[in-house]
Amino acid sequence: MNKIILGASMVVMLTLTQTSFGQAVQEAKAEKKEQKADKKVAKAHELKSNAAMGKGMEIAGISDPKTRNAKADRKLKHAEKKELKSDAKELKAVAKDKKKKADGID
Repeated sequence: MNKIILGASMVVMLTLTQTSFGQAVQEAKAEKKEQKADKKVAKAHELKSNAAMGKGMEIAGISDPKTRNAKADRKLKHAEKKELKSDAKELKAVAKDKKKKADGID
């Protein structure tokens, strides 16, 4: 009998902690996406400066400055997407929290 009560109480506790855990996961995912975006932006700026200064290995017709700048532009576009995804994750976490408060679950 005690094991049944203990098991039921554990299920209830896990259910209650699951709601706050889900929001924490969303916020962590948003932070991770933002960090990835920052890394991509830094890499893009590095590629642009390398292309402008002629640094690094340059192969004629393959890695000319125009091609290198295009690669940097692609990195910047990917970084923008990561930032948008990060913002979306943050908004999703806030929306979940507001919905829980409205439903009275919190």
